[in-house]
Amino acid sequence: MNFIIYFFSGIITAIVGALPLGTTNVAVINTTIKENIQNALKIIYPAAIAEIILVLIAINFNMQIENFIDMNLWLQYTIVVALLVVGLILVIGRKECIKDENGECIIIKKRRFRISKQVLGFLLGLINPTVLIYWILVVSFLNKKMIYLNMNTGYSLLLLFLVGVFFGKVMTLYGYGKFSHMLKIRMQNITTSINRIIGGLLVCISIFQFTKLLYY
Repeated sequence: MNFIIYFFSGIITAIVGALPLGTTNVAVINTTIKENIQNALKIIYPAAIAEIILVLIAINFNMQIENFIDMNLWLQYTIVVALLVVGLILVIGRKECIKDENGECIIIKKRRFRISKQVLGFLLGLINPTVLIYWILVVSFLNKKMIYLNMNTGYSLLLLFLVGVFFGKVMTLYGYGKFSHMLKIRMQNITTSINRIIGGLLVCISIFQFTKLLYY
């Protein structure tokens, strides 16, 4: 019974964590729209592996990291400012590109360097303070309410939880890819619209977090 609980706890918590729009989700959406879902999978799998690394960090150092973030307001403000900047870029930014018949950018001009989708997915998944904070809170909650998660947990149980995290992340990101593919078929010039919607959401989130920091 414990095996099932650990496995599905990993799946459910990963799905909940991956549902909010983040940089990885945006990369998957844009890649699916501009290319196809097969290329988006090159981002999804490395991002899921990076998620496992964040979970292991949270399991090992959850109390230390939580205390560090609480004691260093500058880090919280940095995250808020980063969200705001990214949001504004998506809302008002313009790309110099060559468009296809649907008005989608297929070749972006003035690219100075290229990075593989696998590396991009891994970096977006790993360098993500918001997701790390989420897993710190999840690990703390699970330890108090449901299951025991630390490096002394049996290897088989911990492995099942991590496998569940991997599958939950992959399923959610793949769902984003399939949904954006459906929209691509039905709409023209969808990339710009999605970027503006995502940018607006990020701006709203940053304003909310900034207000929270000031008054709480």
